[in-house]
Amino acid sequence: MTDPMAADGHHALKWLASDDGSVDRSFAAGLDSLRAQQRHLQQSLRDGFQTRTEVLEWCHAVDVVSGGQTPETWHEDLVKDRWEVACLMAETDDRIAICDQAPRDDETADAFRRRLIRKVLLPAFQDATEMLRERVGEFSDEEGVKDAERIQYVAGRPRLHQRAVEQHGMLRRTLRDPPGVESEVMAWAEDIIHMTEGHVRSGFIEDVLDRHGNWWHSLTRGPSVRLEWLLAGEIFPAMNATLSELVTNSNELADVAGRAKEVPPG
Repeated sequence: MTDPMAADGHHALKWLASDDGSVDRSFAAGLDSLRAQQRHLQQSLRDGFQTRTEVLEWCHAVDVVSGGQTPETWHEDLVKDRWEVACLMAETDDRIAICDQAPRDDETADAFRRRLIRKVLLPAFQDATEMLRERVGEFSDEEGVKDAERIQYVAGRPRLHQRAVEQHGMLRRTLRDPPGVESEVMAWAEDIIHMTEGHVRSGFIEDVLDRHGNWWHSLTRGPSVRLEWLLAGEIFPAMNATLSELVTNSNELADVAGRAKEVPPG
């Protein structure tokens, strides 16, 4: 069955969707739309997750709506700490399955989630807002703000949105069905370089194709916690650096493509 969240670019970021189906109808400018997405991600965290995979996908969505302003190692620090990952699970049984010492009570888990919001999410969201405010504050995808019916791109930035969708799609595929043979692994590594715009370290492809290395073993053996750790430790920071660069790129204007354009005479 086709994943409805991946059916088009706007919905490919699973955790940016809203429960009321109104994600396509924002009557606000780019910054207000971004704020709504940030609040939705905070609520998703407070509600808790069902799987470790959901946690990693959510982490990337946080990076996107913070414009890459989250700390470089926060993904790795989080996913490598079993107790912290367990605190993000909605159900007590799922917490205990991840970590024997995980809190049984919801109050302790919720306290950790609130601390994560305070220490990581809110500072990153504030930094993103300060960086974007002069560029997207009054832009929407249609003429003016009052009658806007659609905010199509994250923060009104089409190139940022394009890269975010590519990154998120690659992350979802890798977590569920990683490459299994050499040709697929090579293509995967090339795609990683493309979607991070070269922010991965030099020698990345050689390490990935080393049949005695951690990357090869983790990719070709299928989904695993070790693969999640490698992604969080190396790929997430590269993706984050790309997002941050796109946010600060003065050549990237807020989108006005949705506005009606007159046909030139002749």
